[in-house]
Amino acid sequence: MSVNFELSPLIITLLSVFAVSVFVIAIIYCPYIRRVARRKRECELTVDDPKSDDNDWPDASIIVYSQTETERLENFLQVVLGQNYAGNFEVVVVNEGDSEDIRNSINALQLCHRNLYLTFTPDGARNLSRKKLALTLGIKAARHEVVVLTTVDAIISSDQWLTKIMRHFRNPQTGIVLGYTAIGNDSSSHGLNRAQSFYYTADSVEWLSSAIGRRPFRGTELNLAYRRELFFANKGFSRSLNLHFGDDDIFISEIATRDNTNVELSPESIVRYQSYNNSKAVHDSAIRHLFTERFIKHKPIERLAVGETAMWTALLSGAAAIVFDYTNIVTIASVATLIIASLTDIAFSWRKSSSALEMRRLTLTAPWFALIRPFHTLSLKAYAGISKQKKYTWD
Repeated sequence: MSVNFELSPLIITLLSVFAVSVFVIAIIYCPYIRRVARRKRECELTVDDPKSDDNDWPDASIIVYSQTETERLENFLQVVLGQNYAGNFEVVVVNEGDSEDIRNSINALQLCHRNLYLTFTPDGARNLSRKKLALTLGIKAARHEVVVLTTVDAIISSDQWLTKIMRHFRNPQTGIVLGYTAIGNDSSSHGLNRAQSFYYTADSVEWLSSAIGRRPFRGTELNLAYRRELFFANKGFSRSLNLHFGDDDIFISEIATRDNTNVELSPESIVRYQSYNNSKAVHDSAIRHLFTERFIKHKPIERLAVGETAMWTALLSGAAAIVFDYTNIVTIASVATLIIASLTDIAFSWRKSSSALEMRRLTLTAPWFALIRPFHTLSLKAYAGISKQKKYTWD
């Protein structure tokens, strides 16, 4: 090999493309990934004053969506009703269909909790989204200015959950608070393999980091809050009534602005989702959002997709430069050094974000999963096209 500082126009072009791609990875992609970790630290360091006037805390209505699971509902309500919140709050259970068991369970709990209420969707409702109907009934039944939405599938582990979500509404400009949902009982047993854990983390980073950067377009149905006035001003879910889903992305994109949305990521605010088959649940959720997100008119540019394109461009242009200038040790050393530095930055950026989001901590395998993520997304879109999952209300 030789040390040659004279480069041909082709090599200069390849190295220039390579350098720009590496720059995009370092300046745009990795900071975007780490944004959720920084936000979580900010939320952890923000201390709520326990001596503050109770009147400073807005009243809240917790809307709990249920599907006739009496035992799970009872256990869930014990946690929700036990929230340590300085303001007033009520719990409105909206059950799919009338159920004598649910009625008896709620009646028993109401003896000790006068702030617990029950409503239900009519059994004969057809050709509409039962989930959206249930939420609409719950929000209309709510008596307080802020509604906090969750479902019986959520696992709430802290009695400070409501406080952490509601503290942002002490600012009158705040209209929406986006919480986060992790998968499984804890970070070591979430029931997902490495690839599934990465894809769920990446999907969460995409919408959370976008919201942190004042470009909100989505939330999570298990951990979401907004002011009732926004719901009614938007005429509820009227623009997506023909779809089964969209209550946590299409609707949020309609009411969210740069200035009225906050993201809460403190450990106390994070809820978990636990299913008998977490892998299938995550897959089905991804399919649903791929479908509903096509109806979002002003979805921001996907920074992760930009970064993944830059990764492929850097690898291909760097490899081409080495192939066409394989006798030049300067070219080889420069490309190799920057590739290693970029992969290291990518790996530790994903490790920070996965740790912050309480998912499997991936380091060495993260760059590989990031590289193949575009193909994973394409395969999901192809599957969504042939999936029998109900999308429209007439399905």
